[in-house]
Amino acid sequence: MRLAAALVAAALVAAMPVVAACGSADVSAPAATATIVAARTPAPSASASPSISPGPPSNGPGVDVVMDPALIEILPAAVGTAEVEIEPGSFSEAVGDPSFVANVDAAAFAIVTEADDLASGVVAHLRPDVFSEAFFRDWRDSYDEGACAQADGVAAHAQVGLDDDRTMYVTTCAGGLRVYHAYVPEREVVVSLFSLGERRFGEQLVRGLRP
Repeated sequence: MRLAAALVAAALVAAMPVVAACGSADVSAPAATATIVAARTPAPSASASPSISPGPPSNGPGVDVVMDPALIEILPAAVGTAEVEIEPGSFSEAVGDPSFVANVDAAAFAIVTEADDLASGVVAHLRPDVFSEAFFRDWRDSYDEGACAQADGVAAHAQVGLDDDRTMYVTTCAGGLRVYHAYVPEREVVVSLFSLGERRFGEQLVRGLRP
């Protein structure tokens, strides 16, 4: 599935400076080339959530993916003292992929960094009837492959049951990078993040999902 691989490349664009500083992976991602951004009015934000305006309407034919900052509210507002921030440049990268447009109708990319710790990834709202176990498995495998390609390949997979009866899927790359996935059925949202650092920001974000 090119879809999830494109999301990894987009998220890496935002994370490259931090990853390079950490020295944990040899990251190579393309520069952002897509500029298609469609907008809608976001839902009212929680007071602790970032306040971000959506991008301007796109004139691209048939494009109705929106950058929806309200989706970031699903994530905790911060990990410790490190605030979760929206990363609009990654959205512009992702909407250049036809598979993204075909399967996702709204998305927002997030990044949180502090010292040598990082988490970066996407909150993606799926189009109606897109989700299935096979789709989600393919999404995870593709995303993991793209992320771990920057960190010596996939080393291990695990599943962790969370207190809210959801499952957190964890992939460990040979080079130390970790990837986290969760599906939030109440919101028809997939969350996928890659993470560096001993504090495991990605794990903390997924454990703290607030649908």
